[in-house]
Amino acid sequence: MADDSARVEDDGTVFTARERQGLFGKSNDDVSVNRLAFRYVFVPWDASRAMEQKVMVIPREREMECLLDHLRDHFRRRGAIDGAHARDVGKQKEILKAQLEGERGAEAKTYSDEMMEKALDMQMAQPVALLPGSKKTGFVHVNMYVDDRGISKGLPVNERASLLAAAAGSPQRVMGDAFIARIFDDDNDFKRLDFTIDECSSDAAWMKRAKALALEREASIGDVQATMAELSGKGAVDLSAGALSARDTPGTSASAMKDLPEHLRPGPHQDFEWTQDEDEVTLKVRVPAGTSKADVSCVFGPGSQKMSLKIATLGDVPGKSMRVIDNEGDVDLLFQEIIPDECSWSLVTDAGERAFEASLPKRRPDERWATFLRRGGPPETPSS
Repeated sequence: MADDSARVEDDGTVFTARERQGLFGKSNDDVSVNRLAFRYVFVPWDASRAMEQKVMVIPREREMECLLDHLRDHFRRRGAIDGAHARDVGKQKEILKAQLEGERGAEAKTYSDEMMEKALDMQMAQPVALLPGSKKTGFVHVNMYVDDRGISKGLPVNERASLLAAAAGSPQRVMGDAFIARIFDDDNDFKRLDFTIDECSSDAAWMKRAKALALEREASIGDVQATMAELSGKGAVDLSAGALSARDTPGTSASAMKDLPEHLRPGPHQDFEWTQDEDEVTLKVRVPAGTSKADVSCVFGPGSQKMSLKIATLGDVPGKSMRVIDNEGDVDLLFQEIIPDECSWSLVTDAGERAFEASLPKRRPDERWATFLRRGGPPETPSS
């Protein structure tokens, strides 16, 4: 571990070892300063290799993208070495298609060979939220990043990373190498923070907090389900925004979502709907009747696969979060590229029902999206 003792420079300025490395801040999650660099942890799938604490200098104006760019390169390179099917493209395509059919049903059977080849060619760093950021955590997130194509590549199970995720209350079967990093993101500001190797312990403060929050979420979900069961037994109809968005939409009901693998379920936000044509993708979120434009924070970009959406009034709906699309926190990425400068959104009212709608022009027209987000979520809404 680095020595954190202070040192006096020639001009009399006192710097700690952390500051001399550009790792500013009094603690790993100190958000009071802008850092020149940050620490993160590498967890190799090979248990004979020690976990490593790494340092990355933050490139100018690329604080959000720098880690993900590096990890994509790592996963592409190591996948070609560690994957049992790394050189068998046919096998990878077969496994990936089986995965999509399990998640999307008959829709996935229509995917062309060209679509499958493009999906195989994409390399992403899949974030797994170990400590989801919220007001309760001061908007500090701890994420684990894994190869999003670990299964189709045939990567080996990472036992240590899987145990860490389970200890944090987010059970995952991690395939291949994994990385753990901390960020601050409150929708207005984004900062890379430190995550050090001594925090890879069940006794770490963040780990205890993550487990406590996971237990709170489980209890909250149980309370909501019990209430809805009671109302259903009395013949009541759920007219909440979330229930309306799931109504008559295959695969978006609470029970259907519960049956999906953990990493493919929508996040803590409510379900949304989406459709597409040759030129653009349309996103729809049903919202409470009193929602105004002042309640909506929607940003397209930075980058061509990023969008963030927060709707304040949804936070008043039991079991729902105001954070709909969480790309600013490295959680969600769009399935394909859009043209951010040409995107738009509006609030509409139809037959007394209020909804947020966004139009996202495709950067590659005629290319169909298999999902709205890279990590899955609700299937495409069938055309009426």
